[in-house]
Amino acid sequence: MFQASLGGGFGAQGYGLRASISAAVAYDEVCSRHVVDISYEPQAIIIRGRLPPDVVRRVRTIIVEIAGAVPVWDRTFWLG
Repeated sequence: MFQASLGGGFGAQGYGLRASISAAVAYDEVCSRHVVDISYEPQAIIIRGRLPPDVVRRVRTIIVEIAGAVPVWDRTFWLG
């Protein structure tokens, strides 16, 4: 299970971390108009899907604000 509270953030771990990130992304003005697929691996949090660059930057910001300094991998593409 992914544990990401050691680097900062407000200390969420495991399922609480996942729920916090999912809720923050779902209710964010920039991200709510797109389908953002976030997966949690032991090595990193992974952002996937067809997303514009500004949405990906916003998702990364949300993850860092909640989880602290964690590796975030970007596996998105945008054909704009």
